[in-house]
Amino acid sequence: MNAEQPFDRDRSLARFRSEEFDVAVIGGGINGVAIARDAAMRGLRVALVERGDFAGGTSSRSSKLIHGGFRYLPQGQLRLVHAALRERELLRRRTAPHLVHPVRFLFPAYQGRGYGRFTMAAGLWLYDLFARAPRAERHQSLSAAQVREREPALARSGLRGGSLYYDAWGDDARLTLENAIDASLHGAAVANYAAVEGFVKSNGRLAAAGVCDRIAGRSIELRARTFVNAAGPWVDEIRRMDDPGIQPCVRLTKGVHIVFRRTAIPVRDWLVLADGGGRIVFVMPHERYVVVGTTDTDYEGDAAAVSTDSSDLAYLLGVLAQNLPGIKLSRADVASSFAGLRALVVSPDGSRRPSAVPREEVIIESGSGLFTVAGGKLTTHREIAEKLVMRIVRQLHCPARSCATRATPLPGARLSETSAADSEALAALPRSMREALVARYGTRAVEPARIAAQDGTLAASLAAGCPIVGAEVIHAVRSEMALTLADFMIRRTGAVWRWPVEAESMAQAVAHLMAAEMNWSPDRREREVAEFRNDLCRRRSFN
Repeated sequence: MNAEQPFDRDRSLARFRSEEFDVAVIGGGINGVAIARDAAMRGLRVALVERGDFAGGTSSRSSKLIHGGFRYLPQGQLRLVHAALRERELLRRRTAPHLVHPVRFLFPAYQGRGYGRFTMAAGLWLYDLFARAPRAERHQSLSAAQVREREPALARSGLRGGSLYYDAWGDDARLTLENAIDASLHGAAVANYAAVEGFVKSNGRLAAAGVCDRIAGRSIELRARTFVNAAGPWVDEIRRMDDPGIQPCVRLTKGVHIVFRRTAIPVRDWLVLADGGGRIVFVMPHERYVVVGTTDTDYEGDAAAVSTDSSDLAYLLGVLAQNLPGIKLSRADVASSFAGLRALVVSPDGSRRPSAVPREEVIIESGSGLFTVAGGKLTTHREIAEKLVMRIVRQLHCPARSCATRATPLPGARLSETSAADSEALAALPRSMREALVARYGTRAVEPARIAAQDGTLAASLAAGCPIVGAEVIHAVRSEMALTLADFMIRRTGAVWRWPVEAESMAQAVAHLMAAEMNWSPDRREREVAEFRNDLCRRRSFN
């Protein structure tokens, strides 16, 4: 590992022009960056390109849950659940404990709706077994009276009891970003806003890809021995660049989450609520806001334009009204929303409901050598990457180290030697701010703290009630490849869903800091603010 190599876009673009790589990964979502990290850690020469920002699609629009997926047990997807729980525990306890945290859910059971008490108990017993849960974290069965006592807001009619069980949640976008950073630290050339526009073949095999630097508007020929298509909802678009006649390999389904003020949904617990059709919806309190989701409906529109519509809102409000009848909600209570697309593997039985489509990944190799990975879950990204990179290593016949991702923590979870000055810089911040930085960056929190120590004005919160400081903006530009206001607000900090109202109020201040750091013109700065505020408005309005 080259610990001195920065996460530097310009350096990566220069390397694209001058080097030939063993592996070129297309897509900066969680699967793509995990593949790049695994391959780089084995000593392969790796390039990664992402046409937007890292985690710009599905990987910043999930439920933020690092979980096994209890609902997949009744569908018989035992291998998926077992693998996901194993990976959940690995993330939580070894590789990303600063980003992945345990959380306890209350799962009420109602007569004629969702799972019965026996099915729930049996499923959660398997869940605990697969996770090797310690005694303190094993599920507990509750009577109806105990459920009512814990959560008085729940509907009483038909309540038969419930269960408490543990899972985990994490910042999906930062998990993605840290994989990308670690790939770079291990020698990969990584760039966002770099779009693949076509392929060059030699003797029927892929030899290069035409890449457009979307910032400078220049074209680059990226040469590699193997190409990996990990473009998520756009995998079929990339496959058609290789072979225009291919049949689609993925089915897109839309998942929507609504963000409410905590005062609008004053629940005590994280909840799992059943609808009337066999699906479940999570109610997840985060500090001042509550995230509710998700939906699961087929999507056939422009993947780049997915958004929340009135039917999505009506469905989620309906589930809340059925389960929490005393809490009256309307559109006016919505603080924000986010919508993403799942790229699910096309199954022979195309008539299956979206929620019944298997979530396991598939790896396809074309005749010209393009590897495509589709499907899978956020939680299992490391395992998916290990499987694919093992295939690539065998095919390339190149000397490579064994997979090290199971034992190697992500950058923010690694122990590092901290100077006295860095320790003082972190300690000088208010406790709440210091804890917020550690929760976001782990051991790397000293980097924004160092910036704050150099300029005290950057140590102040950018909005009341929001633990984001100006030093983080500078850090994101210099060390985390943030190039737009949205990069920082949506993916580097999650402000758009964690503190949506506060995000709007601090947009101008963030843009001012980014403009000074990147020499934006006044017009560019105001355009960034206007685009971000328009996006926030769309998240609160439903067509």
